[in-house]
Amino acid sequence: MLRFKKCLLGLALLGSISSYALEIGGTLADVSIPTKGELVLNKSKIDYKAWSTETIRRGSPALIFHLAARMSSDNIIAPLRSRLEERNFTPGSFQSISVVNINDAMWGTSGMVSGEMEKNKRAHPEATMVADDASRGLKAWQLKESSVAVILLDANGKIRYLKEGKLSSKDIDTIMSLLDKEIAQVASK
Repeated sequence: MLRFKKCLLGLALLGSISSYALEIGGTLADVSIPTKGELVLNKSKIDYKAWSTETIRRGSPALIFHLAARMSSDNIIAPLRSRLEERNFTPGSFQSISVVNINDAMWGTSGMVSGEMEKNKRAHPEATMVADDASRGLKAWQLKESSVAVILLDANGKIRYLKEGKLSSKDIDTIMSLLDKEIAQVASK
């Protein structure tokens, strides 16, 4: 009987641990990044401030990129970013949030990563860029190390799309289609 109770307790704990994983229709686990954090453009200077998932606005879809601080990450999302730029969406029609796991940078490259993030922030001041220096997002969302995740939240904060790893043309088409639908739903209200 004792063995059976231990087994049930183990299954209950396993279930509670896996409930934090991301799933379609679910929500993001809360993440707070108190050090490094969001890049803020202050005239020509870049400052950092604490960031958390609580800052993701309701009422607007959010496209979230979780990226390992590696060149391979940029190569994975480049085709999607190109499609997004080609579409020239109305400013404010959706939130673009990049959480870069700088804790996953190759040894000796963190300075280059920070410089690249600052350059991207200047080029896209409306986008939210977050430097995660302790893999907080990776751990909270139970993502794969050294990889990329693309997450689309609807205006209510529910996960509509989730993909980890390399994006196919079909994946990019799906993301664009779902993003269009989410933006249209908000516009029709």
